[in-house]
Amino acid sequence: LKEFTEHHSNDTIQSYLTAHSRDENSTCKYVQDVIKQHTQDLVGYLDEGIGVYVCGDAKGLSVGVYEMFCSVLSESKGVSEAKAKEMLAGMKKDGRYCEDIWS
Repeated sequence: LKEFTEHHSNDTIQSYLTAHSRDENSTCKYVQDVIKQHTQDLVGYLDEGIGVYVCGDAKGLSVGVYEMFCSVLSESKGVSEAKAKEMLAGMKKDGRYCEDIWS
């Protein structure tokens, strides 16, 4: 978190969002919660061409994040889940949706 704060303060990155699964007072416990809560902003950023980098567990986190992105793209763009998956596949191909996952 310290590194993100430093990069944000020197304008290397515009913004970042956090999820705290072990913080009882957190409104965003999981990455999926953050995606859902900030759907409008995230879809706008995706339209602008940002990259998404997912790091974590292959069985839980990466699957949940991918499914949530499919869901919010489908809902916000008014397209089918299949079309949303095609959009994410295109982002993967272009190097804009990258995963560093492990099992």
